[in-house]
Amino acid sequence: MSVGQEFWIVAAGCSKDQGAETEKESYLAALRSNPTLAASRSRGAEEGPWKFDVPDGERSLVFGSFDNLIRLTDDLQKYDSQVDSIVHRLERQYVDIDPRAEFKVKSQRQEKPFLEYLRNWQWDEAKYPKTRPIVDNVTLLMSVVNKLDEEARNKTAQYNEFKTQRGNLAKKEGANLTGRDLVDVLTPDVVKLNGDADDDFIYTEHLTTICVILPRGTDQDFLKSYETMAEHVVPMSAKKFKDLDDKDGNSLWRVVMFKSAAEAFKKQCRDKRYVVRDFEYSEEAYKRLKVQREQLEDAVKRQHELVRGLYQAAWSDAMVAWMHIKAMRIFVESVLRFGMPPRFASFVVSPKSGAASAAR
Repeated sequence: MSVGQEFWIVAAGCSKDQGAETEKESYLAALRSNPTLAASRSRGAEEGPWKFDVPDGERSLVFGSFDNLIRLTDDLQKYDSQVDSIVHRLERQYVDIDPRAEFKVKSQRQEKPFLEYLRNWQWDEAKYPKTRPIVDNVTLLMSVVNKLDEEARNKTAQYNEFKTQRGNLAKKEGANLTGRDLVDVLTPDVVKLNGDADDDFIYTEHLTTICVILPRGTDQDFLKSYETMAEHVVPMSAKKFKDLDDKDGNSLWRVVMFKSAAEAFKKQCRDKRYVVRDFEYSEEAYKRLKVQREQLEDAVKRQHELVRGLYQAAWSDAMVAWMHIKAMRIFVESVLRFGMPPRFASFVVSPKSGAASAAR
């Protein structure tokens, strides 16, 4: 099946006697000889157009009164449009979830590519018994399709929520220090923390450590002034983290001071266009974050497979429902046009590219 290929379902009235089957074959032969219709052949299968075997004659659908048929004409047209929208929405979302999505229809315990399903379409008696009135069948059908659509929306929302959480906790791989989360820069393998005065981070009842990002070429000015940028800055406490400079030459430093000096020091840094980062180093916090990320990554993968399978099944079920609505429309409109008892032939045809007007 080519991208954008268009299919029509057409019907014609037949004799009310035993000659109906012969007429159906004659109609099919005439359609296959029509030069405006595309002939489709796949893996040696029967060449299109094909029969669309809507139940008629003694095996026809049950509709009750002709008043019901009149109402069904409008209702089925509306439902056809609704299911059309749902099928194509599921299709788009399935491709968004899996760009290599395979669209196969599972019906009556068989799974087939769409074109093969369409070519061999049959009424699903198990799902929609012909003895049940059309009104009841279509009510059940729409209930199932709407539930599929709702479930797909809900599961997609859950999947997107997991992806958002993963994004919020994910490493920010920007090349610039100012755009990265320091928890991914100052990791346990980088930070020195032995419980002595040479530790990279010092936190006590009164002392704290502030991280500052310095633009290229400002190191010397910072070292000359940082001790006087606020009261109670620990002298000679400025220390550069080695080998962490980014491609723009920004460097990462730490300064130790009394907690009471922190806000004044940060303000002076901002005034001098140094970037202060609110960060408190914790090896335990880093380990917890790492575990959180791994758990969320696993959750996203599981949810992706769940949603992918859901869309695959939902699209298939919605397509089956859509084809049955088409069949119900063919039946109702054929009875209204050709009369009782129901004797008509219906077919699937595909106009050649650019020949749609002529084919009509």
